[in-house]
Amino acid sequence: MAVCVLGSRVSAQDKELMSDYQSQLQSIFEEVYNAPTDNQRYHANETAIQLFMEALAEEGSFRWQWDFGNRVSVLTSADKKFRIITWPVVNDEGEFECFGIVQALNEKTDKYDLYVLNDKSEDIVNRQEALLAPDNWFGAVYQELITTSYEGKNYYTLLGWNGVDNLTERKVIEPICFKSGNSLPQFGQNLFRKERNLRRVVLEYTNNAMVNLRYEEQTVRTVEHIRAKRKGGRSSSPAYSRSSGRRGKNGRTRRSRVKETAARTSSAVRERVSSGPTEKVTDKKMRMIIFDEVESQIVGMEGLFQYYVPTGTELAYVFVDGKWEQRQGAQGRVTDKKLNKDFDKPIEKEAPSYRVVRD
Repeated sequence: MAVCVLGSRVSAQDKELMSDYQSQLQSIFEEVYNAPTDNQRYHANETAIQLFMEALAEEGSFRWQWDFGNRVSVLTSADKKFRIITWPVVNDEGEFECFGIVQALNEKTDKYDLYVLNDKSEDIVNRQEALLAPDNWFGAVYQELITTSYEGKNYYTLLGWNGVDNLTERKVIEPICFKSGNSLPQFGQNLFRKERNLRRVVLEYTNNAMVNLRYEEQTVRTVEHIRAKRKGGRSSSPAYSRSSGRRGKNGRTRRSRVKETAARTSSAVRERVSSGPTEKVTDKKMRMIIFDEVESQIVGMEGLFQYYVPTGTELAYVFVDGKWEQRQGAQGRVTDKKLNKDFDKPIEKEAPSYRVVRD
């Protein structure tokens, strides 16, 4: 479903109108979250969608700053190309269904079009590989919208969460794109280097676990083995400037000569020679998606996500030359004033902002 919306500024008269919409929607969303029965909650949700579409169809609505606290997620791309609004509805059985609206710029008409998102996450086959449209959406409540660029083109990546049910939760790394001159959003994009068919990353795990998924500034640490001179000028060992070795079945690099870790820091770039004579350590500050690896804790239960927990390994994606490139063995650390201080305090894990618990 698409509706055209002009993108001009919000006038004083429009502010009054949008404020009225905001108040009405806040009241309706209270019912979406707190009404005692499924029928009442879903009826309120239908009313919320209709009123939201009416409000977003108003001229200048894109510039209105919606604020629903933790009830509804409202994210806008840095280049003002689009806005995505998402929220969950939880039924009496504790099962989550996500809803949303995309407000996206149509470059041909210079107006914003509206698209309602329909959560079909339980019906999607090959969920990490599928290209999806608004009416066949892998539902999530998005908590971050990342805008990156390469060679003059912007790329958008969403980080989301879904409470699923009483057994599991999900987190997702979801690229979103728009065809040139078209406002129709496409969910899933081949932005992951060396992972040919991967279009989104889905982490599903027991709802008793805490799993990190964040976009933040970390430090990539590279330990490089350098030549140690012997008498006569020969090197006792070769120099290595990049990761080498075979990959195991789980995709991890074995016998790697270069080790990379990530640590949150306020310092810039540091290069030093370690206490040993054959190592060179380089720390470089970068923005990255950092997240916990999850696996089944019971052999033979692979694919039954209620048995999946964090392994203790943190992975990271860094945006390099138009692709998300995975850096394995990442270690997220709390901001430290001194880069040379030991990174001994791991990232504190947080509960999702949009969690809803039914008695």
